[in-house]
Amino acid sequence: MQDPEFIAPEFIAHRGYSASYPENTLLALDAARQAGAKYLEVDIQLSADHVPVLFHDRDLTRLCQQTGAVHEYSFSQLQDFNVTDSEKFADKFANNKITTLQTFIDFLKQYPELHTFIELKRLMIDTFGEKLSLSIILPMFEGMQDKISFISYNQEILKTIHDSSDYKTGIVVDNWNELDKDLSWQPEWIFCSHEGLPGNNDELNIKSKIAIFEVGNVGLAKHLLAKGIKYLETFRIKEMLTAFSGK
Repeated sequence: MQDPEFIAPEFIAHRGYSASYPENTLLALDAARQAGAKYLEVDIQLSADHVPVLFHDRDLTRLCQQTGAVHEYSFSQLQDFNVTDSEKFADKFANNKITTLQTFIDFLKQYPELHTFIELKRLMIDTFGEKLSLSIILPMFEGMQDKISFISYNQEILKTIHDSSDYKTGIVVDNWNELDKDLSWQPEWIFCSHEGLPGNNDELNIKSKIAIFEVGNVGLAKHLLAKGIKYLETFRIKEMLTAFSGK
């Protein structure tokens, strides 16, 4: 019998099922869906010719074994690269291409039960500016406001989205102390590293929903659930869903 005080966790697939597939690619995202994920998280950057793609890192070294950054190549050039994460997967995914945002949106439209957190990367915003970035990305999600939340470390771009659209927003911080205590607007979400949580649980009593990264084991998940935090971001979506399937 389930403990009446047990809080059922809601796991967010961090860059898809990225423990077993190259992160931020359709392979990893569909694998997360098949594993039972209801929430996905992806990272967005722009190519030199302003094509939005799913990519996390500030450079191409780890995932593509290439020099430079996403924004330094045209989309056509990026298509010559493979997202393999060879240190983790060797040559298992040798022909896995960078996933475009449009491809991902087409995928999402097939599965309306999914909710996705779209992280707008700081490097993209610093390189192309807030206005251009939003003018390209926001229209692509037209009609999907109830299925998308935009998140970022950059609070200024989130406030713009919050004030000018119906999309939900979420601030990302590594440490709870980075949150502006005098925030004049209310984001729907706060994403925080588990290592950066405050010692005083009273600080967690806020209107925003709290999501914690990176949660890769059952012990940590239970510790956070005991604090009343149920949204947990993980690279190991299948393993974590399986571990809690009988709770």
